[in-house]
Amino acid sequence: TDYTLINGTLTLTAGATTGNITIASIIDDAFDESNETVVVTLSNPNNATLGTNTTHTYTITDNDNAPTIVFDDTRSSGLESVRSANLAYTLSAASGREVTVDYAVTGTATGSGTDYTLSNGTLTLTAGATTGNITIASIIDDAFDEGNETVVVTLSNPNNATLGTNTAH
Repeated sequence: TDYTLINGTLTLTAGATTGNITIASIIDDAFDESNETVVVTLSNPNNATLGTNTTHTYTITDNDNAPTIVFDDTRSSGLESVRSANLAYTLSAASGREVTVDYAVTGTATGSGTDYTLSNGTLTLTAGATTGNITIASIIDDAFDEGNETVVVTLSNPNNATLGTNTAH
């Protein structure tokens, strides 16, 4: 899909010593992806013999920037009776590669199942995916009269992406 070349026959006219096989229509897409290779192998010569270099590998080098990942919003709030909250994140463009990003959880609310459930972790977006959520689960609707509490989630260490401007929610 990124080039045009089918199996065929290379014919050299009498007296010719060189020829070309053309990889045509190489696509300059906007899709961040791994470099791709085209392997051309010579075989079954007629009126000649094969030398030592019978295989050529051509690499199509990707020239697209990795997408950026950001939180859709940098703040949100909800009552403790809500029970869970989704923190939406977005890639700036689809990637042809799996994207992973670590996240760390801090703030004034007590984690480990006391006020909510969410531990440090890693987001994984499959190739082609552009959105997702980190879920703060099991928010406890306790009977204590207390001040508002915060849960801060910060993105770091992206793989196959870069961090955008909204990296903390």
